Amino acid sequence: MTPEAVNCTFIQNYKDMALGNCLAKAYGDIASMDAGSSVSALIEWTYYNMDKSIDAEIKIIDSYLSRNYLNPLAEAEIKGIKFDFLKCLDLYHSKDLDKLAKKND
Repeated sequence: MTPEAVNCTFIQNYKDMALGNCLAKAYGDIASMDAGSSVSALIEWTYYNMDKSIDAEIKIIDSYLSRNYLNPLAEAEIKGIKFDFLKCLDLYHSKDLDKLAKKND
């Protein structure tokens, strides 16, 4: 069985891969391995040319992961919390990623 990616638009798949790469970079170990493997599967099951925009994708992911999100209530309970998942979601829903995906479509 293949994932639904084969039935999605290029832009949907592009954004899914960017989210997967963001999560892989933000989290280590098993989550990173699974997200990275999922991105590799998306590349194989779709006709995405990774070389076409990988530098721009890395740059946008790094940009979002370097944001400094603050939440005093959460930080009082968990020291050093970085909100990386929220940053990846913000990337996924951003006009920046839409623009990059459309540029590479």
